Amino acid sequence: MNGLKWNRKLLLEDHALRLATPADAEGLATLMAEPDVEQWWHQAWAADRWAEYVAGLLRDPDSLALTLVAGERVTGYVEVYRVAADALGRHIEHTQTDLGMHLALGELSRGRGLGARVIRGVLESAPEVLVGCGRLVAEPDFLNKRSHRAFGDAGFQAVGTVQLPDKTALLMAAEPAPPPRDTESSQDANEACREGAQL
Repeated sequence: MNGLKWNRKLLLEDHALRLATPADAEGLATLMAEPDVEQWWHQAWAADRWAEYVAGLLRDPDSLALTLVAGERVTGYVEVYRVAADALGRHIEHTQTDLGMHLALGELSRGRGLGARVIRGVLESAPEVLVGCGRLVAEPDFLNKRSHRAFGDAGFQAVGTVQLPDKTALLMAAEPAPPPRDTESSQDANEACREGAQL
């Protein structure tokens, strides 16, 4: 089974979403210590633990760690994961190609719709992250209204609640747009059919 992959640098105004590395650990530690982030993530770890954690995700074929940066400053963090390999997969119906995502935004990145654009960027990239992906899900805490709005603005629909070991979550889901058809190839094929019919 193919591992998840991220081959792009998603540019969003003065921010960029890219693959995380252990070198981001100091910035991630600062981000996750912000009170508005820590209350939902509970991962206000020291930098060395973040470095070890990100290194582990880089080795894991079923997970992706992405860092949102403005210049050199870490302003957000995204995890993308294969639902079937995650604890969430034991609590919801899913397929082998469903992906899930978590999002943390720092104070400097909030209040201007950036969260929804990050989410939409991941949704649009989902078929590249995992070939055949037809659904992206999220499970923000049921009380995290800011997260609900961001996912809703990105095109996600609430599809129920789910009781997880550490929280009651609102399950939200969206489907990536199908890849664009190769118009030139379609036209060539149609012309070939017409020519064949005239013979």
